[in-house]
Amino acid sequence: MGNISRLIICCYAVLFMMLFMGCSNSDGEEDTEPDVEVHTEPEPVLGPSFDEVLIEDGFTFDMQRTVNINISFSQMQGFTEISVYSATDPDTHAPINLLEKAEIYNAMKYTSSLPVASYIESMVVVINGDSYAELELPIDKTNNIHYLVE
Repeated sequence: MGNISRLIICCYAVLFMMLFMGCSNSDGEEDTEPDVEVHTEPEPVLGPSFDEVLIEDGFTFDMQRTVNINISFSQMQGFTEISVYSATDPDTHAPINLLEKAEIYNAMKYTSSLPVASYIESMVVVINGDSYAELELPIDKTNNIHYLVE
């Protein structure tokens, strides 16, 4: 190898060393600040105490129950549509909150089990969509509704 190539290699080596040393800290100590995260706990928001809560009459912790519905017909039903509602609108007196809509064909009995809110004391049954065939049927203490349509 010639002198010029050795000189070029040495120059490159010196430049590389200067570049490498220029990128590092000369005193050997790092100047960076540590990452510090400040966590502040949110202040808890206190709700009303039990002394301030209004509990309505008839409240129980059993908020839902299953009601068994048994509707019997005195005659064989060809095609009958049965709708079960949980309430009647106080303004229009129309049934509201449809729970189930069923159809029976060539039968004399309709049976069902429906989950309802524990405060519901009766259910409204509409037969064939006829407003004259609306029945408000009470739920007994054993969570059953029995009715015979004559």
